[in-house]
Amino acid sequence: MELKKILSNRSTKFLTLLLTSMLIATASAALYDYMFQTGTIGVQAMTLEWQKGADNATAGTQIAGVTASLTTLKGPPNGTRVYTDPVRLKNKGSPVTFDLLIDTVSGNTVNMSSIIVRLYSLNTTAYIENVTVWSNGAKGSDHTGLNIPLNHIWRFEWEIKWKSTAVISDQVTVNLKVRVPA
Repeated sequence: MELKKILSNRSTKFLTLLLTSMLIATASAALYDYMFQTGTIGVQAMTLEWQKGADNATAGTQIAGVTASLTTLKGPPNGTRVYTDPVRLKNKGSPVTFDLLIDTVSGNTVNMSSIIVRLYSLNTTAYIENVTVWSNGAKGSDHTGLNIPLNHIWRFEWEIKWKSTAVISDQVTVNLKVRVPA
């Protein structure tokens, strides 16, 4: 009799475990409806493009798509260095209105006196805009609503002034953005 009771208890426990497992499996088997989204992504034609200027070698101008990097700009302590034509901006499409934004200025800015970028038209040899990137210990202001006509090329002149306290290891990184409405 004892053996039947032990087997009956084991069978009851097993049956309880089996039923519990089935309930859990049924309860966690949720139903889902799926929706899908697909997109075909192409490459956009850009109206504006960077071009190397006449000073590209001394300024270390490198262009990769929409990014122009000036990698060897330098200036003397307590002096001024001007790169008259390190990089250009060409308008290949219809007239474009854009904004020139000073994104960041970082590094040894305490020893930096000023950084000024001047814009000139190569088509008309006219002065366009003076952009103070850094001066008097502070980042300058963005310039909005700049209008470059069709087939015009603008050169970006960089003027760099370090304070007399600047040393050869000092370095400042500037990030400018050209914001063009899509």
